[in-house]
Amino acid sequence: MMKKKNDNAGYGMFTSIYWVVGGGILLGVALSVGFKDEIGLDRMELGSMLGIGIALAYLLLALVDGFVQYRAFKANPLPDDLDLSDRAIAREQLTALKGHTPLLRHIRRLLAAWAVGASGPQVATIAANQMNRTLVMLGVEGVGIFAILFACADFGPPQMILTLSSVLMVMVILVAIGRFQLASHLAGYIESNLLARIGNDSPAAAADSFASAAAQAVATSTEALAQAQTQAADAFARMQEKAGGQLAQAQSAVAKQLDRITEMAASIDRILKLQESVNGALQGISATEEFKSTLLELKRHLSESDELLRNAAKPRTIRLVEKDPE
Repeated sequence: MMKKKNDNAGYGMFTSIYWVVGGGILLGVALSVGFKDEIGLDRMELGSMLGIGIALAYLLLALVDGFVQYRAFKANPLPDDLDLSDRAIAREQLTALKGHTPLLRHIRRLLAAWAVGASGPQVATIAANQMNRTLVMLGVEGVGIFAILFACADFGPPQMILTLSSVLMVMVILVAIGRFQLASHLAGYIESNLLARIGNDSPAAAADSFASAAAQAVATSTEALAQAQTQAADAFARMQEKAGGQLAQAQSAVAKQLDRITEMAASIDRILKLQESVNGALQGISATEEFKSTLLELKRHLSESDELLRNAAKPRTIRLVEKDPE
């Protein structure tokens, strides 16, 4: 009997919690140091930057994971000329498969189950369970990262951080949708290249069981995808509503400041006009004093002239003095 290889070590995706949290902390610290002059480094803003760092780490790792899975899918690990109904060939292919991407891990588990004697419906049930676990994990990852970004917005960060959180939320939704679509393609590949080509121990009953299991797996996967998309859309709508309220408050505060500046400008204009009036009055007073001094000087001059004229008009006495001749 074939000894089944242990394929349970590791998570199989780059977006494990250790990678995301570790990379997020490094990115968050780097962002905090880079934007220290713009946002400061208090406790709330540092928490927001760590949340943004975790979201960035998730996005980067999710893109790398999607690229690796897409390459494994394009490599076609189950060629069309394989007769997987023969359990011996399935064992050989199981031994030949190398790699730790989710697609290869799923294929190895299914081939191992078929090689050790599982029936076709049993292998189909295992495939459906694997697909459900993958979709649930993808949904939990996306909702978790979305919740972290939503919590960062509740810290009341500056507008720059709030805008960055909104952009990251949109990117998380797009990446999550892309990962769900890629997982759906991988499930279709397994159905067409593996489940449809393995044998059946009881053709009539196995066909019904296989069709039922496949239909149930598709229905469960579709329902999980719809629920995840609905939750993400609701969370994003709440975030947009809250961001709109904060923006309205900021605009109201700016309008009040502008009103105060307008009032101050009007007050300054009135003060300038009053100063001009005072300067004009002071100039008038100065001119009046000069005119008064001129009148007093003229009055004094007229008094002196009048005294001279009065003295000149007085009668004169002429004395004749006789002098003896020598």
